[in-house]
Amino acid sequence: MIELEAVSDSSKEVTVRGFTLLECVIAIALIGSALIISTGMLNTLIAAADRVEAHTEMLRELEAAVEMMRSGFLPLESGILTSSETLGRFSDLRITVVVEKQQAPGLYLVIVRAECRIRQATVSRTITTQIWRE
Repeated sequence: MIELEAVSDSSKEVTVRGFTLLECVIAIALIGSALIISTGMLNTLIAAADRVEAHTEMLRELEAAVEMMRSGFLPLESGILTSSETLGRFSDLRITVVVEKQQAPGLYLVIVRAECRIRQATVSRTITTQIWRE
């Protein structure tokens, strides 16, 4: 068996420099804070994009409903419209129609309102127009 002896040479001092515990804790805290802030910003950005997409989808559905009433495909009466298809990611989209007869013969005031829920908030759009029917 070979034995090793430690030889100390006081003239050569070797210093090993590493990170202290405090430096490691501060670095981890900074990285954690940056992750939390960026996650919050990303969540806000996604929520805003969802709201914009919901408004676009609702406006498209409202315009389609008004055009179908103008063409006579849908009856000119108050009620709730339902779609046979799911409306993109917003399957809970609800379209309400209010029709009021105006003083002029054949003229109707039509208010079409769409509502859906996005991230625990109700988003709505409304179109008000007049339709002439003879």
